[in-house]
Amino acid sequence: MDNILGSMTLNNEVLDKFNVQIVAPLGGTHNLHWLVDCRGERLVLRRWWSTSTDNIDYELRLLTSVAAQGWPVAPAVESPIEVDGHYWCLFPYLPGEPPSVDNRMLEQRARGRLLAQFHDDLAKLNGFGQREGWRRCEEILNDPALDIMLSKQEQRQPEEIRILRWHLERARERVAGLNLQARPGIVIHGDFTPWNLRFLDGCLSGILDFDLSHWNHRVADFALSWRGMHDDIVRAYDEVSPLELEEWELLTPAWWAWLIEDACRDIKRGIPVDEWTIKHILRRSPLMGRDSAVFR
Repeated sequence: MDNILGSMTLNNEVLDKFNVQIVAPLGGTHNLHWLVDCRGERLVLRRWWSTSTDNIDYELRLLTSVAAQGWPVAPAVESPIEVDGHYWCLFPYLPGEPPSVDNRMLEQRARGRLLAQFHDDLAKLNGFGQREGWRRCEEILNDPALDIMLSKQEQRQPEEIRILRWHLERARERVAGLNLQARPGIVIHGDFTPWNLRFLDGCLSGILDFDLSHWNHRVADFALSWRGMHDDIVRAYDEVSPLELEEWELLTPAWWAWLIEDACRDIKRGIPVDEWTIKHILRRSPLMGRDSAVFR
């Protein structure tokens, strides 16, 4: 990934095309962002990590649709442009600060309720199929390529692969009796975490980072918000929008499938299974039911 200063130097053509000046770098994990001034207005300049116009269009259409429902998101100010193999776009700047996590239980419960309300509106969206490069839990777990990737890495990381393989097989067992293909889906946010929310004067002022948004089971949105440990998020969600028995059963396999698929993508690129993945897949929660006991 380009460093910030290097990107700023490279992007003079972009600044000229948008007629903006950089105020400050805002960073980013995949997409890079800068706060810019456009004729006295503060906007956000993004450099997309993706070079797929279909992928970018999916997110831009989603932002426009969500904004039309009254949620504080940032639809593009104008169409993206391509410069030096990267796509660039301007977005409104959403003011505010992330929620306080001093009281984690209160923050998680508030976020769980908010996610349930958000899902209620996301379920009303039409015209959104699956996003390029994404698939639902059952498709991931049924993919024999996962077994191939794990076997490929087994000699180098035997203990890590033992752990991943056990969780893959267990996830497959847990979903075997569920008719997941027949279950409805919605477009989910994908990363509904405190750092992707903004509040101003006690009111929600921004939902950021739809980079992981795609069509899935609604409980798949707990993958990165629950993370196998933040149970109050799920419980508060259930109080607003009760989960069905099949959804409770799917909660854990959906989380494990996300971790395993991501690890197998890394293996395919020659990247070892990292400590973060193993640490998270070994987490246990009472919400995991029969798999809530510590793995050995």
